[in-house]
Amino acid sequence: MIRKSIILVMISFCILGLTGCTKVIDLTDEETQLIAEYAAELLLKYDINYVDKIEEGQKKEDELLSEMMQTTQETTQMPTEEVEESTDVSEEKEEPASEQETTQSDVIDDKPAVQVETDIAKVLGMDDVTITFRDYAIVDKYPATDEQGEFIYLEASQGYQLLVLHFDVKNTTSDIVNLSLIDKEIDYRIVCNDTKAAKPMLTILMNDLGTYEMNVEPDIQEEAVLIFQVSDGMKDILETIDLYVTYNDSESKIQILQ
Repeated sequence: MIRKSIILVMISFCILGLTGCTKVIDLTDEETQLIAEYAAELLLKYDINYVDKIEEGQKKEDELLSEMMQTTQETTQMPTEEVEESTDVSEEKEEPASEQETTQSDVIDDKPAVQVETDIAKVLGMDDVTITFRDYAIVDKYPATDEQGEFIYLEASQGYQLLVLHFDVKNTTSDIVNLSLIDKEIDYRIVCNDTKAAKPMLTILMNDLGTYEMNVEPDIQEEAVLIFQVSDGMKDILETIDLYVTYNDSESKIQILQ
């Protein structure tokens, strides 16, 4: 009712204004309706109590659309997060128990059965000499002599001891045999208790089996050694010692302690 009154007032002003002019303009019904609608729109625009239903409906539609898009986005992301969590759990389950166990398993599966021998000379393909194990000792220092007969001492590093393997080198012929191992590509390693492995020390000893070079007289038995460093206290827990000799891509085992 108030809106209709306002519209009538505006139309009255327009009519009064037109009557004051020297020339009267006749308006059609359509033009009169447009003027009335324009005047009403101006009044409603500056009426603080008026709420534009169209604009309000548009705002609600926009808010609803925004909520729907947010819900859709969260729903789409949920499966991805679940997949990532499942992947992490799967990877943790497949992780190997330990590096040492994996390595040992690979070695056992990949390598063929090792030939057990008692004579290193046989492993090296030599027929005129024998190199057989005699005994071993675990010491802090190893005394030896050089060419001039002077003593040479080898000392273990801190926290270690020396494991000395003694071998008998014997000429099986009636002639002098020049035994030279320094130029042969021989690899030695020991394995203690089936778990602890070590390579021999590099020494300047004349009778070191890794660099052995000597003329062996007939029916004369010479001594040769291989020296390894083992952890301090290993002597008290030793159960087995195996010496592995690799030559020409072939590996053999000599049992030192069993």
